[in-house]
Amino acid sequence: MFTVGPVACYPEVLEEIGRQMYSHRSREYLDLHYETVDLLKRFLETESQIFLFSSTGTGFMEASIRNCVRRSLLCCINGSFGKRFADVAVANGRVVERLEPPLGEPVLPDMLEDALARHPEVEAVALTHNETSAGLINPLRELASAAKAHGKLVFVDAVSSMGGTEIKVDEWGIDVCFSSSQKCFGVPPGLAVGSVSEEALKLSEAAVDKGWYFDFKLWERYQKRGRGTPVTSVIPQIAGLNRILRLIEERGGKEWYFNLYRRRNLKIRRGVERLGLSIFPRKGYESPTVSCVNAPEGVEGALIYERMRGKGFELAMGYGDLKETTFRIGNMGHIEERDIDLMLEALGEVLAAL
Repeated sequence: MFTVGPVACYPEVLEEIGRQMYSHRSREYLDLHYETVDLLKRFLETESQIFLFSSTGTGFMEASIRNCVRRSLLCCINGSFGKRFADVAVANGRVVERLEPPLGEPVLPDMLEDALARHPEVEAVALTHNETSAGLINPLRELASAAKAHGKLVFVDAVSSMGGTEIKVDEWGIDVCFSSSQKCFGVPPGLAVGSVSEEALKLSEAAVDKGWYFDFKLWERYQKRGRGTPVTSVIPQIAGLNRILRLIEERGGKEWYFNLYRRRNLKIRRGVERLGLSIFPRKGYESPTVSCVNAPEGVEGALIYERMRGKGFELAMGYGDLKETTFRIGNMGHIEERDIDLMLEALGEVLAAL
């Protein structure tokens, strides 16, 4: 599978999630819960609270807005998932200012500086670290620094980057940073994980109409009291995440994992280019976890996707505004080097038969 999520699970994860269930109020679960929280704190280099939501990453996205934004925020948009952040904010009654460079272009710090100078009233900046629809990664550290220089909260959608590339939550000044289990960690969907800063928790305390399910202060109370979560936990996914985080530590730490992703990604991009195709986003800002590939002229990306399915390879179709002109190749989850060779060989056959 070369999808962009859900992805193929690691064998060790599949073994872990296949165990018999136990109560989310049991000692067994609480031990698992707090060990997983500690593993994530080390992985993200943060002392912030880490919450394990029984939801997808979009739940955490909505939580950041409802807990921390009273009136307005600036959404940086590079594609469909940046647009989702803006749509979620509008659906929750917030005013959204948009910073949207041309499709395929990153958000750069000078752009953000200019936007914040024009809109000093916004309370937060929402960033999509890795825009899955366009296969593009933004310079997160520099963007977070620019937002903090203006005194703004920083929300980061790291759904397809957390686990695939470095994120240093505390050093970079990130207030809410969230992801999902079904991407870089190679775990089944249903679990959202995220860090929440002290500043974000203070704002949540005074927030009105923030709902109950994603109330940051409610989750903090349960966590601090040793009760884990206020709702039923997705125990298999948490167990799977715990296993992959321990596996990463056992095999050399997160830099080993990031290097694995870099090698896979580079091999795919070089292979695609040898076949005469090009990568969609601006050079130097290609995603390390998903390659967005321009389809041959006059050929719809969906046709490449379907022909590859016929050869036994699940890629991903283009998405949003790029649906017709691109297809995508993910390198997240359980993929062997030989799988990449076979996939590129099949892609060459598909292209030759067009």
